[in-house]
Amino acid sequence: MRVIYWTKMQLAKAQLIEKLGSVPGTELVVAATLPEALAAMPGAAGIVLYDAPPEEARQIIDVLKSPGNTVRWMHFCSAGREGFDAVGIPPGIAVTYAAGGASPAVAEHAMALLLSVGRRIPESLVQQAERKWDRAPAARSSSLEGRTMAIIGYGNIGREIAKRARGFGTKLIAVSRSARKDELVDEAAPLSSLHEVLGRADVVVIAIALTDETHHLLDAAALAACRKGVLIVNIARGGVIDQAALCEALKSGQVGGAGLDVTDPEPLPADDPLWACPNLLITSHYAGAGSPATLRRLAEGAADNLLRFSKGEPLLNQVSG
Repeated sequence: MRVIYWTKMQLAKAQLIEKLGSVPGTELVVAATLPEALAAMPGAAGIVLYDAPPEEARQIIDVLKSPGNTVRWMHFCSAGREGFDAVGIPPGIAVTYAAGGASPAVAEHAMALLLSVGRRIPESLVQQAERKWDRAPAARSSSLEGRTMAIIGYGNIGREIAKRARGFGTKLIAVSRSARKDELVDEAAPLSSLHEVLGRADVVVIAIALTDETHHLLDAAALAACRKGVLIVNIARGGVIDQAALCEALKSGQVGGAGLDVTDPEPLPADDPLWACPNLLITSHYAGAGSPATLRRLAEGAADNLLRFSKGEPLLNQVSG
C-alpha cells in the first residue's frame, strides 16, 4: 500500500519517516515538494501532511476529486487544516489529525509569551542592547498571581494552558462553543458571552480554531470590551485577531501587551505596522517546536492510524469521511 508523506514542514520529519516506514506492507513515498506529492498520488492509498495555504491545498484537492483518485485517507500532523477546509475536502476521504500531539509545547510557548509581555521583557531587551539600567518597566509590569485568565478555545491546547496557568495562582475561565466544564478551570462560558468574559479578564489566551465564525473574533469591539491594560496571547491562528485593531489598542494602552506566535499573513511582511507596536512580542509560528515528546507523539499517532487504516480498523481522531 503506497502512502505519501509530504514534508512541507520539518517538524518530526525523521521520526515520521521512521515510524511510517515501519508499518508492515507500506510503500512510503517521501515527497519534499508539492509537485513530488502530486506526482505520487495516482495509485496511493493515503497521504500524511501538514496544512497548506488554499492555493496549494487546492492542487491536492483537485487530484482527490479526479475520477481516478485512489487516496482514501488523509492524516494531518498540524493542529489545523484551514487551507484544506477552505477549498473543501471531498466526501469519502477519511480525515484524521494529530490530536494533542504538540499541545504541551504550544502551551509552554503561550506561557512564555505571556510572562514576557507581563514582565515587560521586550523593553528590557531594548535596554540591554543600549546597555542602559532603567527600572522604569517595573511600574508597568504585572504578575499573574490573583489575576483572571480567559482561555478562548478549550480543546487540547487550551487544557494544557490551564494546567500550567493554575500554578501561577490565576482564576481560569474557559470560553468555548460548548462551554464544557472541566476540573482545571473555575468557570466555563459559551462563546456567545465572550464580551462579558473579556470585561472580567486580566489575561486573554487565544487557542481557538480559525473558522468563518471565529475570523476576527477579537475585533475592535471585542478589544474595547476588555479590561484596560489586558494582556493578550495568540497561539491559534492569526486571523482570529483583527491585527489593525490590536495595533491601535496597544498604542492607546487599552491592551497592555500582546504576544503573537501567529499572524495574518505569514510570514508577516517587513512593512507591516504590527512590527512597530509597543510591548508586542512576535515569534514566527514555532510554538510546537522544541519537544522530543512532541516529535514522538506526532510520529506514533500517524503510524498508529496508518496501521489501523491498512487493517480496516476504526481510525483515531477522525473528523470526517
